[in-house]
Amino acid sequence: MRRNLVFLIDTSNSMRWHDKLAAAKIALAQFVDTLRPDETFTIQAFGSKGTEDLWGSAYGTDEEKSEAKKFIGNLSAGGWETNLHEAFLEALLRAKHDVENSDDDVVTILVTLSDAYATRGVTDRRKIAKHIFDLNSDRSVKIFNMGFRDSADMQLLDAIALMNGGLSSPIVQGRDFSDQIGNFLQSELGEILLSDVSLSYETISGARVYGETQSKLPVLADGYEVVTRGLIESDESFENQLEALTQAYTTNGSMNWKVSAAPTVDESASSSLCFQSYASDRITQLMRLHEAADFIGDDLSKNFVILKNDCKSEKFRDCVKQEALDLAIEANLVVKGLTAMVTVDEKKCATPDEDAEICVDGMSPDGVTFRPSYSDQSGEEADLEYHNDAVATAESAPMSPYSSGSPRGTYYYSASWRLQSYTALALAAIVSSFLLMHI
Repeated sequence: MRRNLVFLIDTSNSMRWHDKLAAAKIALAQFVDTLRPDETFTIQAFGSKGTEDLWGSAYGTDEEKSEAKKFIGNLSAGGWETNLHEAFLEALLRAKHDVENSDDDVVTILVTLSDAYATRGVTDRRKIAKHIFDLNSDRSVKIFNMGFRDSADMQLLDAIALMNGGLSSPIVQGRDFSDQIGNFLQSELGEILLSDVSLSYETISGARVYGETQSKLPVLADGYEVVTRGLIESDESFENQLEALTQAYTTNGSMNWKVSAAPTVDESASSSLCFQSYASDRITQLMRLHEAADFIGDDLSKNFVILKNDCKSEKFRDCVKQEALDLAIEANLVVKGLTAMVTVDEKKCATPDEDAEICVDGMSPDGVTFRPSYSDQSGEEADLEYHNDAVATAESAPMSPYSSGSPRGTYYYSASWRLQSYTALALAAIVSSFLLMHI
């Protein structure tokens, strides 16, 4: 399928630091080279104004691409404020204008690279997300967002992408910035084969299929596969036949594909690696939606996921988090913001009663309070003090990361705890919502 791309690039002053803008310019210029002559693109730079500089729209001919790369090379960072709201709306209006003048085999995508929170114009994050969603209510423009994790508002960027049929990705320190940006552009927005991909499932016997992981994709690029996981509510009458229906737009219009398979039913799957892998994907999906619910609202959130059980809470987001928590406990997964791993000395730990399995009173077997400590991978110990600057090392355990959505400077960790002076660790238990570090 042909692409119509609108690149929205942050050129506020913070992009000078760590050569962020220089890296972005390298990656963007390289990606522009991949555009075909029948594809169109626009480049919009933003800072304190929604549009600081503008190039395009133009076709991807060699001449136009050469001019675009000169424009990219001349971009410079300046200004201390960021008008994220105005930038998104102006870029979205340009993209929607292109949609109205495009053929059916064209996919219009807005690609944003941001390095800051909104500090000028409309700064209310919920209003920014809502105004973008309202303008793009038909979701004719797919929004893909990248942000530098150390400084961008990743929670807002991810919510905007989720609400507008796109994806988001953080750019992290310690790895080449231009490689990360280029890899995201090429892998997600390279040669597009399908758009508006939707998968649904049903069984011949009528057994319920539920808990599916992401089953709708904005686009599918060449070289990628679609993997959706779910659970089947089986019984004695279950017939081992599962039908999968795929719907998507292609260069030839809307098309459907149906395939059948005979899955193996394993009643003990909850203890298997297969189930843990499924649970990790599903929890990531649920927690992403839970964070985005602050911007989307509960009513709209219901359009993005089907829960295992009917939600009886007034807040749909609470049901989303509860399902994620239940699944983490069932699969024995450590998930930041939900669960943590606690390890104790089973034989020597003081317990509140005979039936207790873990020590919960903070006492040693001699009735003396202990100071908790942690060990790093080299086995060296360090004291963990109770103050906001405390640092803990996470124990190696199955982790389920989801998109960075915490406010700036807030991180969650899980850690291995042990009683000082005792080294025999035997029992591992999952406990809910254990916040170990806050900076």
